[in-house]
Amino acid sequence: MNLFLDTANTECWAALAKTGLFTGITTNPLLLERSGLNTSIETYHELYTKALDLGYPSIQFQVFGSDWLQCAQAIQAIGPEVVIKIPANETGFSVAAQLELPKRITLTAVYSEGQVMAAEALGVAYTAPYYARLKDAVDNADALFDRMQDIAFETELLVASLRSVDQLFDLASRGFFTFALPQPIATEFFKSSLADQAISAFEEAAQREPKIVTTSSRVGG
Repeated sequence: MNLFLDTANTECWAALAKTGLFTGITTNPLLLERSGLNTSIETYHELYTKALDLGYPSIQFQVFGSDWLQCAQAIQAIGPEVVIKIPANETGFSVAAQLELPKRITLTAVYSEGQVMAAEALGVAYTAPYYARLKDAVDNADALFDRMQDIAFETELLVASLRSVDQLFDLASRGFFTFALPQPIATEFFKSSLADQAISAFEEAAQREPKIVTTSSRVGG
């Protein structure tokens, strides 16, 4: 199971870092904006340093601006732990091909089997289909996702755009195993109120003085 933390909120990064549950962090310009951050290479450098200081193995930054190739090269230069996110359209495919760094690329904004086929042809590390957004747009989103999974071989499907823990669990039960988890899901999916009750009972028992148990030397009547 490969889990990525899908937020630019560094307080969330810090809170979850010690769990060891997350392969890395994924970001995009919308997530930066929601965290009050500007999308810039300078911001990417700062977030990269923060992520590594917290012990995350990798972080993904998305290209932006009028020259995606130049931006991708600037992102690449930040450090070897950075994965470059590139939108999966004709321009993005061209940039991915020119970079010649397939194992450091995620093709993002994926909604179709054809985009996954293109990712396969390019041999990129990750392909990020958007689950909830696709369900909003079409009636057969689950069938499309299953076909994407059948097509993906060299590329790993990094499922993004999740809105509930139930969506996460349903997709995991169907064989998907790599997810970008937004903060509300990332902080809740592993919790269980029943487990909390059991753990409290264990701790209470550990603090109590044991009762002295006596047994009769006689057995039977």
